[in-house]
Amino acid sequence: MLVQATRTASALTLRALFYVCLFAFVVAVHLAFTSALRQQGWSPAASLTTSGASVLAIVLILVNAADWITARRRERREMLRMKQRLPSGPCCVVWRAPEPTPASSGEDAMPWEPIGHVRARYPKLARQLGVEGVAIAEFEVGVDGRAKNIHCVDAWPSDVFFTAAREALQHARFQPKFDEHVRFGASYRMPFVFRISGATKLADRGRRARKLRPAVAAAQQAVERIRNASS
Repeated sequence: MLVQATRTASALTLRALFYVCLFAFVVAVHLAFTSALRQQGWSPAASLTTSGASVLAIVLILVNAADWITARRRERREMLRMKQRLPSGPCCVVWRAPEPTPASSGEDAMPWEPIGHVRARYPKLARQLGVEGVAIAEFEVGVDGRAKNIHCVDAWPSDVFFTAAREALQHARFQPKFDEHVRFGASYRMPFVFRISGATKLADRGRRARKLRPAVAAAQQAVERIRNASS
């Protein structure tokens, strides 16, 4: 299953927006202060000087407050990053579609298909850091069509991707395929690939780039069969 998210605004973009808004605020406040002082009978020079000093004080307070908030948010995000064991910089997953094999349509094929779409939530902090990942979940399907006994087969680069995959499976519903005999107690695997649209992909030999293990091929083929059957 492919889970996509868009890139978040960069720090440079956010800072540029902040200064644009600050400039508009300064112009509006300066004109308002000057006009109010002129109406009180102040001279043009005195009104401009007093208004400028007031606006400068407000700007200094706002800039320092913004820097303080940014520093606190950066510290909090770093603590969350270390707690969730996410890399400090962007990283990507190298995904290649496996070659079809005759065994993919044998008895090991998954006899269940999802009802509707299986929706996974992209981890918020990983999306902000530009971190892509993969999680392979192993699960059983109960008589009510819900996934149970969900276990992590593999998760990279952090377990937060498996947490998102587990939540998606817990809310998913399955039904038997047409003319298929289901066996309760059998376990199935489903890969979840988390990608960020528009992110720069590393080369195959990149420091953090990683190819999925060959054991994932069967699980990926099972997902493709589910998609083809539901379409």
